[in-house]
Amino acid sequence: MLKKLISVLGFFITTLIFFQPSFAEINNVEMQVDGMTCPFCVYGIEKKLEALGEVKDASSNLKTGIVDIKLEGNGPLDIERLNEAIRESGFTPGKIKIKATGEVTKYKLEGKENPALKVTGSDQVFLLTSAPNHDKEEFLSEKKLNEVEKATEGGKKEITITGYIHSHPEGVPPALSVESFEVK
Repeated sequence: MLKKLISVLGFFITTLIFFQPSFAEINNVEMQVDGMTCPFCVYGIEKKLEALGEVKDASSNLKTGIVDIKLEGNGPLDIERLNEAIRESGFTPGKIKIKATGEVTKYKLEGKENPALKVTGSDQVFLLTSAPNHDKEEFLSEKKLNEVEKATEGGKKEITITGYIHSHPEGVPPALSVESFEVK
């Protein structure tokens, strides 16, 4: 009986090890928050963000004004929900920097194909841009796009891109500026 139980447990453990579900590959989210001046500010912001279903953990740094956010599951990153949570806490949301892994693809927008990152394990798509700010929208420069495409040519290679994100009007994916990238 004990041998049978050990065999069954061994099978389930092996199955769990080899068939783990795929999770979204937004590896890191850092959000600048203006106005944090005390530990109570930090506590309030963290609790407000952690109340969002997609946030697993939020950790604020009072000195830098940056909140490190760990995401839950594989849903898309909702920039507006994060910004709204910060505003509801009484603070001003700033730039959001992410590190995301996925596949470089094309996204059709107004009849034109634009470079995009399709995040692994998610339906999340980011339009790739070269402008980190919200004032000027510029899709990825030819030089940077060539670098990204050359690095990922020859098949579906995963790429990890680090940069700042900002939202677009309803129906248009958020933008991700390409500061750096690494091909796996």
